[in-house]
Amino acid sequence: MSTEPTIYMASKTAHAPRWRDLRASGFRIISTWIDEAGVGETQCFTDLWRRCVDEAAGADALIVYRQPGEVLKGAFVEVGAALAVGTPVYAIGCDEFSFVNHAGVTRCPTLAEALAHVTGRAVTLEAAA
Repeated sequence: MSTEPTIYMASKTAHAPRWRDLRASGFRIISTWIDEAGVGETQCFTDLWRRCVDEAAGADALIVYRQPGEVLKGAFVEVGAALAVGTPVYAIGCDEFSFVNHAGVTRCPTLAEALAHVTGRAVTLEAAA
């Protein structure tokens, strides 16, 4: 059994390929939404949202990722689910939002830094925004 922590990724669906690549490289990304992020791939949105909330709350950590100009929507629900149960949240690109002041949120300037916090080891990524 792996000792790597489980990570839930909350972001726009456009970033799903990046999260799948991270999972393939060994990070324990448990967000199942990334496997059905394309138009028409989700069979049941009720089931999708049940999974998103359960996975966000059940992960060892949640990383919320936002690039400049992006409008987060569902990610706020996932962050709330994680914070409600004490799951640590690492926020990238979210400084303008009030939730980053919650004691359970750590602001990170890059994805690599957030992953380093979660895994407890140095992480180097190409173009880790």
